[in-house]
Amino acid sequence: MSKPNQDAAVTRCGIVLVLGAPNAGKSTLVNRLVGAKVTIVSPKVQTTRTRVRAIAIHGETQVIYTDTPGIFAPKRRLDRAMVDAAWGGAADADVIAVMVDAKRGIDRDVERIIAGLEMYKNPAALVLNKVDGLRRELLLTLTETLNSLSKFDATFMVSALNGSGVDALEAYFKGLMPTGPWL
Repeated sequence: MSKPNQDAAVTRCGIVLVLGAPNAGKSTLVNRLVGAKVTIVSPKVQTTRTRVRAIAIHGETQVIYTDTPGIFAPKRRLDRAMVDAAWGGAADADVIAVMVDAKRGIDRDVERIIAGLEMYKNPAALVLNKVDGLRRELLLTLTETLNSLSKFDATFMVSALNGSGVDALEAYFKGLMPTGPWL
């Protein structure tokens, strides 16, 4: 049995991997992008311990969002397993979204993520989250600094919690999905 509209039109399907430090807002963003609470959101660090996939369908495009554990300096075996799980889907992703808590700025975790990103050739988007209430000058300086550390294909300023800027990010992701059958 075919899926709706698959026989009539060209379909697109791809994977967006959402990476970031603990509590950057990755799970909140994934929930917002799929329009449902599919992954746990908590102020407790490392609530997400494995990759969580959520599917959004927009017309002829299926986007598979992969929420990941926060990337940090692992100290225990469980910590290493969570960080490995976060990076585990990078090679298969059609785009990597690097989420940075704009209020926290650049720290060792963000630097570690950017360094790890250099191993992959995937398109990468910088997603500055929690931008509400921050001064424009601060956001522009942060954006400039982060873009000097890595080659991002696009930069977005969002508030995953209230939805500000998420529509443009979603459109960007949809536009990068390759032609192919739905999963």
